[in-house]
Amino acid sequence: MKPAVEKLRTVTFLTREQIDFLDNLGKDALFYQGIKLSRAQILAELVDLLRELGIDAKKLNLNPGKHLAEEILKIINHNGNITATSHGEKNA
Repeated sequence: MKPAVEKLRTVTFLTREQIDFLDNLGKDALFYQGIKLSRAQILAELVDLLRELGIDAKKLNLNPGKHLAEEILKIINHNGNITATSHGEKNA
């Protein structure tokens, strides 16, 4: 049995489009896989994924006008783990 992990509450500000995406992801998981995914669970798993990929601020180019997602994808693509562009679009 895994030991209980203390969870802390956090507040985030998302656009309606981002919330809709999380909700649809959760609904699709329930419909297709029979697994309920909450918004919080999806966000927590994304944080764990970034940690597992070794993403840290030292590796990011955070100049003004740069999107964090694009910088993270550059690191992931450089490591050969994934091929995608920001906002869910696939490379041809």
